[in-house]
Amino acid sequence: MAMNPYQKIAVTASGVVIGFGTLKVSPAYAIIRTVDFTITDVTQSAAYGGPPLVIEQPLSGFYSFDDQSTPVIVPPAEINLSLFPLTDFGFNLNGRQFGLEDISGYGGTATDLFIGGSKTEGNNIETNFSISAINRPDFAEPRFNATAIRGSFVYSLGGKPQLQLRNTPVSVPEGSTLFSVCVFGLTTIFIKRLNKKNNI
Repeated sequence: MAMNPYQKIAVTASGVVIGFGTLKVSPAYAIIRTVDFTITDVTQSAAYGGPPLVIEQPLSGFYSFDDQSTPVIVPPAEINLSLFPLTDFGFNLNGRQFGLEDISGYGGTATDLFIGGSKTEGNNIETNFSISAINRPDFAEPRFNATAIRGSFVYSLGGKPQLQLRNTPVSVPEGSTLFSVCVFGLTTIFIKRLNKKNNI
């Protein structure tokens, strides 16, 4: 006996589901990494004898990067340092909140960060900083440097940055798994419609 269109669709969809069910499913992973950084042993000095700044230690912030993006090569090429451009950034420095739009320069990895940023207030750069935290041989000790202008006083800040990877890759469904679920759902709908038609 020939099958009607509903029966053909149901049989075909069931075959597709069974075929996908026999595939080996490998987990996929999210690729955004977030690293927290802290700056300890913060020192300061003021030109012209300004009053000390009130600094809550340690200073802290975070940055994120996509480890599947194209790395940025840090010149000179001989130092063989490549970093990922940052996708997010946050850092509070003495009451000035820095975001991704305030930074310039290179980027980071889970263990390396080479970045700088500045805040312009009243058409003048009032606060700027740089972080060089490179966990590689032959590099200088990780260092944080900053300048803060408060009134007529210029403050120079320094400290030691430390990095810590916050998150781990998160398992997400493969495309084939999602497709199998969709096909299974469609199969169920067709079978219900087929049964309803047969009952009628």
